[in-house]
Order: sequence, then structure tokens, then C-alpha cells
Amino acid sequence: MTVDEVIKIATIMGLGHNSRNNYDDLEEKGYIVFDGVNGQRFSIDVPNMSDEEIYENLGIALRLMGRRQLKMELHTLLNVMTDG
Repeated sequence: MTVDEVIKIATIMGLGHNSRNNYDDLEEKGYIVFDGVNGQRFSIDVPNMSDEEIYENLGIALRLMGRRQLKMELHTLLNVMTDG
């Protein structure tokens, strides 16, 4: 799988990608960093991973991003309810 394919799949699935947020010159070497929620970052080392490992890591990243987003929403809801 190529770097561009991984970026396309990940962004379609909901992970943010901004090459300016990536580490210097690592994206050219195939090390991609995606942005999650509230400062989360997820990385994929394309040349050193099989397609199956890439899909597995993208799935893990999406689950972690969803958990953090849910916790943030619950935290906000509980704060609103206790402001009495």
C-alpha cells in the first residue's frame, strides 16, 4: 500500500491529516501522522507494515478517537447538568 492510499483511506474513515503537523521529512519516508481528537496523534509506518497491520492500526486509532470523543461529550454533559 502506498502512502497516498493510506492517507486517502484514513481521511475517508475520519482521521485528520495535515502534512504540516507531521515530523520533518518523515512523511517522505512513509511515516504518516494523523490527528485524532483533543491532541491525539496516531502514526502509521507504511514501509514497515503489511496492509493487514495498517488496517489494524487504523481501526485501533478510530476506536481510541471515538472513545476520547465520547468521554469529552459526557464530561461536557455532566458539567452542564451540575451547574445547577
